[in-house]
Amino acid sequence: MIRLAIVEDHTAIAEGLAALLGSEPDIEVETIVGTAEAAHRLLTTDGPDVVLCDVMLGGRDQGFALLEEHAARTRFVMYSAYDFPAHHVRAVAGGAYGYVSKVAPAEEIVAAIRHAAAGERAFAPHVLRSARGAAPRPTARELQLLELLADGATNDELARRLAISSKTVEGTIRRLFDRYGVDNRTQLARLAMRQGWLTGNR
Repeated sequence: MIRLAIVEDHTAIAEGLAALLGSEPDIEVETIVGTAEAAHRLLTTDGPDVVLCDVMLGGRDQGFALLEEHAARTRFVMYSAYDFPAHHVRAVAGGAYGYVSKVAPAEEIVAAIRHAAAGERAFAPHVLRSARGAAPRPTARELQLLELLADGATNDELARRLAISSKTVEGTIRRLFDRYGVDNRTQLARLAMRQGWLTGNR
């Protein structure tokens, strides 16, 4: 019997998953937790065999923090409404056993859980292709700048809010243009959203 924990902050979704997965003859839904803090407490005590973990908890990508902290001891299948390359990279690199969409067929979710329980990584081919082809993730400081830039901040506003000089802002933006092969701020902001770099900060 596979002992499963569901980490999902939307109660209706969590209960629906529990009913669906608990009807499988080889899966026992031991617990549902709705916050990263509760999941952390669970995983530092008597952890389940597999965790089906939402990427976004409380509006932030805290699911990945749980993965990175507990993957050495627990098998994770990441679960998300988002299909961003940055998420695929973090799931693969973080040691997850799978990454499934919230709109995936039930059998795909069940199969991912069974593979994880057996110690087999089972990422869909498009997830692996996406992870391999993803643009390199910006630094934490660059992500702060991109977040403000995507919200329409001018260079002077960026300099003031990041407590750096306008010259540093201009140089950073030029480096980002060159690194990612874009020509303007709009293209850069669109790239950041398409890759999924900003979803955990909004």
